[in-house]
Amino acid sequence: MSDSEILLKAAINRIAARITENVINSAQEFTEITEELPQKLQNEWSKFKEEVIEESERLEKKANASKDKSSKERVSKEDLIQIQIDNLRSKVIEINKDIEG
Repeated sequence: MSDSEILLKAAINRIAARITENVINSAQEFTEITEELPQKLQNEWSKFKEEVIEESERLEKKANASKDKSSKERVSKEDLIQIQIDNLRSKVIEINKDIEG
């Protein structure tokens, strides 16, 4: 074998060795990823469920606060109406007294 053939064969052997090493490393990394994936998915799913629960609680509190506010406004409006009715009644009573008197 000539020097150039030996050099070419050495280069091919080193390239093959590097490719094999990279494939083995990639396979190991892939194996590690696939082993960790179910746990990562479970963690993400749990975190998502917690976020949904927190958001639903936030929305419920917001809705309840809105209901409370509208109830208070309704009571205030009802109180105002009752005050107006009472004022009108007192005026009617005064007018009746003036007419009778």
